[in-house]
Amino acid sequence: MRSVRTLVLIGTILTLAALAPITSASIARPFHVVKDCNPPTCVITSSSYRGIPAGSVINYSPNSDGTLTAVISVATGTATGRCDLAPIFGDPSAPGHCVFASGTGSLTQFHLDVWVGTANFVTWTWDGTYSFGSGG
Repeated sequence: MRSVRTLVLIGTILTLAALAPITSASIARPFHVVKDCNPPTCVITSSSYRGIPAGSVINYSPNSDGTLTAVISVATGTATGRCDLAPIFGDPSAPGHCVFASGTGSLTQFHLDVWVGTANFVTWTWDGTYSFGSGG
């Protein structure tokens, strides 16, 4: 009888472990960051996501199509994304947009989709959602 309970317990644990990545990939959580920028670098001053805390650095590099590659660096990993800030520079009240879909370390399978805003071109905000998983 004890071995049957053990097998059932092991089966339950394995099933839950297999489902955990599937369920976490589908949960998009709110994300808000405030950052101060002196191009090509920004430093996060506040963050709603503890995995990317205040003090984290974002470095930008230009792409030939006018977008920017952005790399968020935290102590335990990085996340790489692409940002289109052209709307902001055409009209400061229009939002820019960034999408992150790859990462390393603690940010492996990190997905971020944010709208970018600024009032003064020094302090910037990111508002959107983040999730983890292979499905984005």
